[in-house]
Amino acid sequence: MAAYGLLLGVSAFADSDSTVKEKPALQPEPGSPGDTLTREDARMALLVYKLLDKDGKIKGANITRGKELFYQNCRPCHGSDGKRFNFAPYYEPPAFIGQRAREEMPTFWYQMNFGDKERSMAAYIDELELQDLIDIAGFAQTLP
Repeated sequence: MAAYGLLLGVSAFADSDSTVKEKPALQPEPGSPGDTLTREDARMALLVYKLLDKDGKIKGANITRGKELFYQNCRPCHGSDGKRFNFAPYYEPPAFIGQRAREEMPTFWYQMNFGDKERSMAAYIDELELQDLIDIAGFAQTLP
């Protein structure tokens, strides 16, 4: 039996306390040469791994503050109820900001952060604080 163990590289006499413990992987400092995430990747990863709950709702959003920020920054183009601009092609049923925020949050989050040149939407990643964007996203999920 010990001979088979030697052939396989396993010691038949090893005790259970002799396991090798791996060192935890170190994450590179943001912006360092080892940090290979783009700004877009990092912001999208934040959404997926930290901000969305299991039901796709934004965690940590202040809906009241989000409404104020939405009215200040988004209402001029999207309207008070988010229905001024239809995201769907003409041959599909209408889709508005509330539906996009509930059903396609990664798309909504990306466009809010990085804009949409095709639709002339400004990027807000450098204009608003992260918590403000979280609050707007949370409020947007309440729109029709």
